[in-house]
Amino acid sequence: MEPETQKRVLLSPLAWGLGHATRIIPVIHELSHKGYLITVATNNELGALIKNNCPYSEIIYFYSPKMKLGTGRASVLNLLSFLVKLPFVTIIEYFKLKRLLKGKSFTLIVSDNRYGFRSSKTRSVIITHQLRVIPPKPFGFLKHLGENVIRHLLSRFDEVWVPDFNNTPRIAGMLSESNGLTNLRYIGPISRFNGIPVKQLNPQWDVMVIASGPEPQKTEFINLIANCLSELNFKTLILKGNPLKINSWETIGNLTFAGSLGNDEMAMAIINSKYVISRSGYSTIMDLVYLNKGGILIPTPGQTEQEYLAHRMNKLGWFKTVNQKDLSKDLLLALLSQTIPVPPRLNPNQVLAFIE
Repeated sequence: MEPETQKRVLLSPLAWGLGHATRIIPVIHELSHKGYLITVATNNELGALIKNNCPYSEIIYFYSPKMKLGTGRASVLNLLSFLVKLPFVTIIEYFKLKRLLKGKSFTLIVSDNRYGFRSSKTRSVIITHQLRVIPPKPFGFLKHLGENVIRHLLSRFDEVWVPDFNNTPRIAGMLSESNGLTNLRYIGPISRFNGIPVKQLNPQWDVMVIASGPEPQKTEFINLIANCLSELNFKTLILKGNPLKINSWETIGNLTFAGSLGNDEMAMAIINSKYVISRSGYSTIMDLVYLNKGGILIPTPGQTEQEYLAHRMNKLGWFKTVNQKDLSKDLLLALLSQTIPVPPRLNPNQVLAFIE
């Protein structure tokens, strides 16, 4: 295929934690398989993550709105502040993308949760499981307004690709219900571990901790878990979620810290750990469901979506859940002494064959 006639795709994930980048990795692989040249517009951290797993991708720096999720009551205020700014962020994204597209030609634009990353001149799709919103307490009265705003923003894309089942049990529950949209395509759960052969070996780790999300909550999570586990006799791997430090290792006592792992190594580590502890981000849940691996979910405080997903996973009996404010060495020991539930085999085969 001649370069001037080759299909080109421009993708951009929301730079709020790693999940939006990890879940577009299988989409990138499929698009590349279909003959697309891949360009990803993002920040340095997510660019490193995608380059590590999709080395054939071109990475270009692009505006990424900053989201700092504080602790305590500040986390709710930070979240509300971001939601208030969302319409302005969307406008900024739209015009920065318009400037980027000058002199360039793309066949397809793919956004992951970036509402302004679209063009009226190019087929544009968005990947999201959040078709509905859960406002933080005590702002539940804004739910209807929030859903109207989300519906309006999503309706402006040619298609919305929803990484969930279009029937029961939906992994995301009410979050992925249609919200009156008619441009939806339910593509089933997607995972960066698709196609990776993993073997059940003798457990390499007693506990594997997967840290993710915005700062400073991510570091607080790491420190809290590390303090609890350092006093317990568990051989522990703590994945710090830093793609700029892939395969960077440090061992302190019974704790081993790694900046990041490639997908193959990470899948093997998850499968061959007795216990997994992680945030309850949707991409992480999809990865664990894909690997049929249970664990303990600790939602990011103040992040209502994660709190809802953690409660839902606990109610379904797929995972154990504990709130961060309740976490202690004794509670963690009690949880790790119990049988950890395992999500059912849902056969979440990724059906991306519809991509032309």
